[in-house]
Amino acid sequence: MPGSSVTIKNVDKHYDDFHVLKNVSLDIRENEFFSILGPSGCGKTTLLRIIAGLEDVDSGDVLLDGKSILQLPPNKRPVNTIFQNYALFPHLTVYENIAFPLRLKKLSEREIEEKVGWLLSLVR
Repeated sequence: MPGSSVTIKNVDKHYDDFHVLKNVSLDIRENEFFSILGPSGCGKTTLLRIIAGLEDVDSGDVLLDGKSILQLPPNKRPVNTIFQNYALFPHLTVYENIAFPLRLKKLSEREIEEKVGWLLSLVR
């Protein structure tokens, strides 16, 4: 969604006993250029993963144009994530890398073959 605003309201995130994000709030206004800087382990990636829907919050909210997007799955959120390092398993084939999350979701091998085949046809 070009020109959208993002609001983070009082977001908390823990990993076991480690408090990664504590009461984080910020507004990223429409067409604003925004950077998140900090040392390794300070929560930058966790915050981006929360916005993208790849991590759940412990408390707080994420709003896009004033509407909460926490209930939207990642594929329904109008945001993208580009990883600094490749998010691929180098020991797996392209097919196996694509099939990996589908297996985690316990799809049948037939469904996996169909979905992976379709996705690969898009890039041939």
